[in-house]
Amino acid sequence: MRDVVRDHSWALTIAAGGTAMLLAVAILFLRLTGPTELAVIPTQTWPWASHGVGVEPTAVGSRFRVGDVVVAMDGTPMETWVESAIRPPWEAHPAPLGNTVRFDVVRDGSMVSFDVPLTGFPVARLGGVPLGLAAFGASVLVLGVVLMLRRPRSTVLRLLFLAGAANLADVVAWEVGLQPTDFGLPGPMILAFAAASLFNVVFWSTIVHILAIYPVRSPLVARQPGLVAWFYAAPLVALLGLAAIAYLAGGTALDRVDRLAAVMGLVGSGMLVAILAATVAGYRRTAGIRRRQVRWIALTLSFAAVATLALLTLPIVLTGEPLVARSTVSFLVLPVPIAVAIAVVRDRIFQVGLLSRSREQIVAAREEERLRLRRELHDGLAPTLAGVGIKLDLALQSARDDPEYAAALVEEARTGVRAAVTDIRRMARDLRPPALDALGLEGALREQAAGLASQAGDAPVIIVDVPAPLPNLPPAVEVAAYRIAVEALLNVVRHAAASHCEVRLAIGDDQLEVDIIDDGRGLEGGSTGVGT
Repeated sequence: MRDVVRDHSWALTIAAGGTAMLLAVAILFLRLTGPTELAVIPTQTWPWASHGVGVEPTAVGSRFRVGDVVVAMDGTPMETWVESAIRPPWEAHPAPLGNTVRFDVVRDGSMVSFDVPLTGFPVARLGGVPLGLAAFGASVLVLGVVLMLRRPRSTVLRLLFLAGAANLADVVAWEVGLQPTDFGLPGPMILAFAAASLFNVVFWSTIVHILAIYPVRSPLVARQPGLVAWFYAAPLVALLGLAAIAYLAGGTALDRVDRLAAVMGLVGSGMLVAILAATVAGYRRTAGIRRRQVRWIALTLSFAAVATLALLTLPIVLTGEPLVARSTVSFLVLPVPIAVAIAVVRDRIFQVGLLSRSREQIVAAREEERLRLRRELHDGLAPTLAGVGIKLDLALQSARDDPEYAAALVEEARTGVRAAVTDIRRMARDLRPPALDALGLEGALREQAAGLASQAGDAPVIIVDVPAPLPNLPPAVEVAAYRIAVEALLNVVRHAAASHCEVRLAIGDDQLEVDIIDDGRGLEGGSTGVGT
């Protein structure tokens, strides 16, 4: 665990995810402990206009009605309150609102005014959070936390946790919503809401990052690791740039706030297109059994991206309002975490359920290797060296009386030494093929492929493909990959009747991926043999 903590990417991911979760808690705390006029600005429609902002009641007994537009509080126009909220603290601000606020409201085309005493937040309103939205947010976060705790070294699982935490902050902020009085009361609610919007972009960026490295790492990312930073920087820069353009477009402060919905929708639409492209590209990069394992995840993710793009973000850009409520879209995207959970349990796509079994197998394999070496040393090398020692003793005793016999004994001892050296070299070769030290994993496999192709006239064309340079691998990983690939190549040459075979080496989710693909006939129901 100490090595994991020292990993800067691990620390950065956990810090970002923890910040998002703290932000969600802070927003809830601020709303539950702060005063309210029992009205909220609905985030579904974001009803800002040049003269005021639309609200809807949050509890029975509220003085507000659906469709009311607040134009002033305590005689100060809403435009002034909004400008004050985004103004630097050292500039002049209106006096904060008191415990009772007089609202000027446009209702059914007429101006009405009434006093509203600020009260505590109605906790019962939290029970009205859409079920689909709550289920999606909770499932992604819980899944990410559980899997990350099981495999803290996995980059993908850490990113899944970050996605869940960022989504939680965004969901809490947009479901709690803003109140008109948030712009007239001291406190960080406006700042917290803006930060949650940034985490919405982080959520999309994290999904793109996951798709770029799992289940098969993109060759572009493998060649240019620094590209990952742009997954996060580019949409944030786009968001801030478009927000600046919206601000400079003119109009009142309320007009500028109104444009933020289109800005968020435009950035979200761009990220959804990127997610669709990354999903298709990642699925096409994946082959064999891993493609079957992630098929339903790819399908549900593609459907969720298309649904969100068509029903939510793109309509906001074009018309200012979504076609359906966010809660409805949440039901459509809920199959994504369900598909991930099913794949984890059924297909072990993150190998979470196999960790304890793998450790037991590693320990057992190590003990078996030790027993094998002990048997070879005790039953093979030790008797050979003991025989050499006896012959040398006899030669020493016979050197004066029978030099010829002594010379023959020395020659036999030399033969025994040569046999012992051969055994030692064989054992060393069994422990680690010399070609790995001389040529590396890629070079050793190319040499083996060339040797197999030259041994048989009808051998397939064998290509070793390494899209990106391999990093320094642990010795045990190199040996395992080499032996697995060599055994597979031998099977292809002997049994597949193939004309083409490809060995592909790539670094995936913190692991070496080895794919051996041929165009042969398969086993055809025959015996599987006793190969390695």
